[in-house]
Amino acid sequence: MDPVSDDYLIPAFLSQLNASRLRLQHAIRSRQLVMWYQPIVRLDDGCVVGAEALVRWPQPDGEMLCPDSFIPFARETHLLTSMTQWVVEQVFDDLGEWLHQHPQQYISLNIEPDNLQTTELLSCLSYQCQRCQVRPQQIVLEMTESSLIDPQAIAPVIELYRQAGHAVYLDDFGSGYANLNYLQAITFDMLKIDKSLVDPLPGKCLLPQIIALAKSLSLEPLAEGVETHEQAEWLSAHGVKYAQGWLYSKALPGRAFVRWCELRYA
Repeated sequence: MDPVSDDYLIPAFLSQLNASRLRLQHAIRSRQLVMWYQPIVRLDDGCVVGAEALVRWPQPDGEMLCPDSFIPFARETHLLTSMTQWVVEQVFDDLGEWLHQHPQQYISLNIEPDNLQTTELLSCLSYQCQRCQVRPQQIVLEMTESSLIDPQAIAPVIELYRQAGHAVYLDDFGSGYANLNYLQAITFDMLKIDKSLVDPLPGKCLLPQIIALAKSLSLEPLAEGVETHEQAEWLSAHGVKYAQGWLYSKALPGRAFVRWCELRYA
């Protein structure tokens, strides 16, 4: 049998890619995506200080796609900007009133480095904060390291966000890429320690060195993926003040998150 020629495969691939792009574009425009929120707590007393906003894409079969499965595709098909704008608008629609009523709380948004190369996002955040009477300090930006973005190039733009009142966290530190150039070039406010470094606790791990690095750079460490009381106790004893993970709560839809907070303080 003759092998399938490239002349057949390439058009079929492009057709499938375009169909997937149209599906995601339609999901964004018709607001089919949803936002869930995972609480962030203070370790010494368990008080909620905020939440990380996480986008989800519901599928017809009931599956809920996590961002790792479609954010790279959104970037490659030039839908990332429109998706990020939708995320910001939806977070304020979900929790703008709650943030206004609880000025000590914050929501962190996962922002791709691509979005931080201009101030377009900053204008969007400023408008939404004014609309909902939310302090800029209540909206935090989380960014991951990227081998595709020069940290020196985006550092001045990130500083504009910080000057406007938005803290900037370095997310998933220790997950694999770990380019220290990001820590040297950009001023961050918090270092989020990846779950892969938390999992071995309370056994032998690299966390003491990571915590020491964060402290030496005047960064507050926040541990992700905390699932046991032993992990939480170890982190607290070693100077980590904040954490999130299933020990406290999985990510929740907006109303469920607000209800969770209410019950926690009832």
